[in-house]
Amino acid sequence: MYYVGNLKTNGDARYVKGWIINGMQYAFLADGQKGLEVIDITNPKSPQLVFNYQTGGFAKEVLIDTLRSNIYVFISDESKGLFILNVTNPNAVYLDTLLSYPQGVNSCYLKNGYLYAALRQGDIKIFNANSLPDSVYEAGAYSPQNAAEHIEISGSTMYLLEKTNGVEIANINNPVLPSIQSLFTTSGTCYNLKIADNLAYIADGPAGLTVVNIGNPMQPYFVSGLNTHSDIRGIDYSPNFLFTAEYNMGAEVFNVFNPAYPNDIGYYDAQGYCYDVSYFKGKILIANGTYGLLILRF
Repeated sequence: MYYVGNLKTNGDARYVKGWIINGMQYAFLADGQKGLEVIDITNPKSPQLVFNYQTGGFAKEVLIDTLRSNIYVFISDESKGLFILNVTNPNAVYLDTLLSYPQGVNSCYLKNGYLYAALRQGDIKIFNANSLPDSVYEAGAYSPQNAAEHIEISGSTMYLLEKTNGVEIANINNPVLPSIQSLFTTSGTCYNLKIADNLAYIADGPAGLTVVNIGNPMQPYFVSGLNTHSDIRGIDYSPNFLFTAEYNMGAEVFNVFNPAYPNDIGYYDAQGYCYDVSYFKGKILIANGTYGLLILRF
């Protein structure tokens, strides 16, 4: 893996996603106390900040999706709640809706017009967002076994990462009334995961990378584990490759041609802390803590 560019934002970058708008490539960075950073990465050697939105709290995670021809960013703030911003014009981002939760939101996911928000206090709130930008209203709720650090959804299955308690798997065929299917306990601390075919690749903190077969969500089972350089906080997947953000030990890329047994093929020793990784249009985007956005290739 090799360096391409970076942008120091003077925040504390924790999460990043890439998106194309009007032919331009952007990174959307959850930047801690600095809120949301919108960064033009069309030229990855010279990323340019185009917009900043202050949440007044601590932006922990960011999700991007489209609804009714508009592009929205959903910011999970750990002390303010969930911000829904219209970013259809990245140079003129504006707040559409604030779902205020003073105890904070850890994560959210949008699926078929329903927004699932993991509150730091433990509940999963389910909102109908199909009418954005006109209204967002609560349509249901789910009480997991433990507070969820992160939400992922694949098909009709929701995965709740519950840190030291493992991964809770729930069925969302009825989107407003999820039902638990199973709870899989890992040996580490679950921060993130990516689904590929019938496998879940879990960023399992100090335990490294954990691979779980989730072909039958009622009976997930351990496939393999791999110790990495350090504490894995973020993970992303592109066919045949897996990318990890490894806290104070940089970033790594794995070959998953044999998907059950990843093989490390590249590494970058970054400054500071790497909290999240996103593979986007041939670029590896790293949420690099106080160093901002780091861009790599391999």
